[in-house]
Amino acid sequence: MTNLFLNDSRTVAMSNRQQVNSDLSNVSRAGILGKIKPIFFQHFEQAVEDCCMRIDLEFGLQLGRNREKMGKDQYTKLLEYLRLIRRDIKQNYLSKVSDLFDDHHQKADDGEGGQLDFSKISLIGDDAVKENHAITQIIRQCERLYYEELTALNKHLTLQRGKQAIADGQNPIFPEKLVRALVEVVKPLKLNTDARIALYKAFEANVFSQLGFIYGELMTRCETAATARMQEVAQRSGVPSPTPLYLVGEIREAVEPVAANAEQPSAEFRLLQEKLELWRLAHFPSAYDLISATGNLCYQQFEIKNALQVLQLVNDDSEPGEKKQPLKWRVLKKLEELSFSVDVRVLAKHDEDVLDLVALIFSEIEQDKLLEDSVKTAILRLEIPLAAASVGQYSIFTSEGNSVRLLLDNLFAAGMFLNADEDDDRLIQARIASAVKKMTRHSGFELFGWMAEAEEFAGYLNKQKQRSQNIEQNARQFMINKQALDSSRKIVATAIENSMKGKKLPTAIVEFLRGVWADVLLDAYTHKDEQPEQWEKSVQAMDELIVSVIAPANDNERKQILKLLPGLIAELRHGLKKISYDKSAQSRFFKDLAVWHIILMDKKEAKKTLGDIDKAGTASVEGGQIKAETIADHSSAQANILAEGSWVVFTSESGRQWGKLLWKNAENMLFVGKSGAKIFEIQVAELAEKLRLGQAALVKASEEKITERVLSKLMSL
Repeated sequence: MTNLFLNDSRTVAMSNRQQVNSDLSNVSRAGILGKIKPIFFQHFEQAVEDCCMRIDLEFGLQLGRNREKMGKDQYTKLLEYLRLIRRDIKQNYLSKVSDLFDDHHQKADDGEGGQLDFSKISLIGDDAVKENHAITQIIRQCERLYYEELTALNKHLTLQRGKQAIADGQNPIFPEKLVRALVEVVKPLKLNTDARIALYKAFEANVFSQLGFIYGELMTRCETAATARMQEVAQRSGVPSPTPLYLVGEIREAVEPVAANAEQPSAEFRLLQEKLELWRLAHFPSAYDLISATGNLCYQQFEIKNALQVLQLVNDDSEPGEKKQPLKWRVLKKLEELSFSVDVRVLAKHDEDVLDLVALIFSEIEQDKLLEDSVKTAILRLEIPLAAASVGQYSIFTSEGNSVRLLLDNLFAAGMFLNADEDDDRLIQARIASAVKKMTRHSGFELFGWMAEAEEFAGYLNKQKQRSQNIEQNARQFMINKQALDSSRKIVATAIENSMKGKKLPTAIVEFLRGVWADVLLDAYTHKDEQPEQWEKSVQAMDELIVSVIAPANDNERKQILKLLPGLIAELRHGLKKISYDKSAQSRFFKDLAVWHIILMDKKEAKKTLGDIDKAGTASVEGGQIKAETIADHSSAQANILAEGSWVVFTSESGRQWGKLLWKNAENMLFVGKSGAKIFEIQVAELAEKLRLGQAALVKASEEKITERVLSKLMSL
């Protein structure tokens, strides 16, 4: 009897399992992928959008040393081309990825690997090998980084489709498929091999680097759906619970988020409560005074969270900047409205203190002057969700590394010093708004929601910080090079003026030396370490040119001039060739110079002709310096001692603009924005004048995080 029962049980189990598997296998591929696609695109499309919006910047960073191989004009045109086509890249790439989910595209991929046509085989060039190697490296790196996520995701798709296994080529979101789709989009562009590789790497750094997070989100959503699907099938089949027969050992359990257990107040929190009480006494009377207890019963913490959720619905409908009651009074009022009990109840001391601490933090945020109004308004909407997550979680106020505090601190730090007219800053503002929306609409009322978003936003900030540092490093190096170039120009100008000083020269020669030969000397000076003899030759040619256009005093000087002319002309031509001087202008110069030399060498005509030319076409060059007048006052002192890394706010009719001093020397300053991009270059004297006129002001920003700023003030009492 027992054996019969066991056999019947096994038969029923096998029958049920076959029924479940059969049901799952009937689910079409299109249906399964149709559910995955919107989840995948929700995150993937945003990553592609962010990358394409800053494609010129990311491209420049990835191009690296290859920028030195192209001229400035060529590089500028290349960036303009990328900015022009970035929307096309985004649309075409997303379209290609969308096609990966379609059956016809999949079948086309599955059909590869037939007979090889040897007649079409040919050797590929070094550039093609280089590009293919870069593509393969990106694919392998992604496969290595996301191996576990890909394995779990493929297993899920296998179970959903009722097959034994799914090949990598059949997984529409496998890294190789996504990278190859990008290659199809980039190949037709008017870019050389190095440029295409730089573009691939830009996507690797900003899009493919987020695949791990996207795969994780897919697994979480899909496993929940799979569990619900299995239960539905079990109910239709009339079997109490077939799920274990199918899922045990075959798919990892989906863990539903649960509410965090309430903590017991620690000694640190009790000390903070004592400090809060001292603060209340110091600011009495205020909205933070303890509510008079008129009852012995207290509201439960789940009731407080429920009241906060109801308040959030009202808060979403309120106007920005609308004056509201302090948080704990709004909570208490809502609790009374929701309560059906005749008993008078109050907030427990711990809960009231938590609500006041949250209110104090957000009051500090509201009063801060370094946030743009739109960013401040967005962050202030987190007051109620943060209060809900903080109820019963006292470590939020005692542990600096707590996820709730970390997210709020990072959102505040990211929102500081944003300029509304900068594209990169607008992207940061949009990311802040996205995080706030998620916290106020979805999971912000539970601790796990803050933990997940804190990790994601911290990763985003790290990427932003690294990108900003790279941009700032490039900008700083540019200014250092520019300073060196300016110094070289001054040395060259001094050399020219010293050579001409006190001599009466034709105006055309003076203009030639200052406007044309100066570039030859600059080129020679910048390469002085590698080719010291070229600088000496260029200076000698300048001196000989000056001597050759001054009337000789006697026959001996005339012979010396005639002797040096061939070498002088040769060196002048060599120098002008090095700077690619215009050929027609060069021809005119040498023609005029020859005429001048003929006149000087003619004894009979020299005096008369030179006398006529002297009246109209000569200049006496005298040395001299013009000293700029500076005003020595407090503003000048502020500008002179301003340290690199300091922030300054500039005001104009169009509004205020934040700038960080990235680099300075004795005369010039370079200010950049939050993303590291150049805001403007200004002289120290100009900044002093703006400070003097109230058009600029130094910013005193606290180095403390926003939550620590509030809590440290309390603890200092």
